[in-house]
Amino acid sequence: MTFRLADKKPKDRELRKALHDCFGFWPRNLEFYKIALTHRSAVVQNKESNERLEFLGDAVLGVVVGEAVYKRYPNEDEGYLTQMRSKLVSRDSLNRIAEQGAMHEWLSVKGKDLNSRHLAGNMFEALAGAIFLDRGFTRCKKILLRHLFSFVDWQELECTETDFKSRMVERYQKKGKTLVFKVHMLPPKPGEPSAFQATVVTDGSELGTGIGYSKKDAEQEASRQAWMSECNRIGFTE
Repeated sequence: MTFRLADKKPKDRELRKALHDCFGFWPRNLEFYKIALTHRSAVVQNKESNERLEFLGDAVLGVVVGEAVYKRYPNEDEGYLTQMRSKLVSRDSLNRIAEQGAMHEWLSVKGKDLNSRHLAGNMFEALAGAIFLDRGFTRCKKILLRHLFSFVDWQELECTETDFKSRMVERYQKKGKTLVFKVHMLPPKPGEPSAFQATVVTDGSELGTGIGYSKKDAEQEASRQAWMSECNRIGFTE
């Protein structure tokens, strides 16, 4: 392995090796990965945060995982394939995979964002975008599949629930009831991203409340709280 000029910096050599140890390949353009590992709270001057790479990585992961699920379940319908893909690329799943891979230790983040629930998963998406730009789609797909599936237990995943909103809606439709999601933006705090609070309601009764950095995440968290509350109350496990 021949290091480039930039790798004369010890930290660059360490980062390149960390990426190799985690993903099993040597990166070419280290700048992509430096951006992927920079949260917006740690951006200085006119430097770029990892948000654009996160957007790109989300799309790349969707295609890569979608194809893998399509091939693994040749007899399942669109709904099942969508559900399995969603489980694989859910924030909780990506958080767990990213934390096991140890690259989150390289993430630059400051302030209260250090406690953000989805830091590791968002970083993983940004790294997926960086790998795509650095090595192209074919190589990127091989790298991501090898890495993702080294942490995936398919049987466990098939039994894991992630779309709590759909489950709650389905459950209450069977009861002849309608769920309403009331969402509002929380008062902004200096240096923190906008957050939303959602409450799931039926027949005037609040079933659960959740907070997220998007309306969708807030609704899912409210649904998860409602689902777990019902599980604890009546002991169902469906």
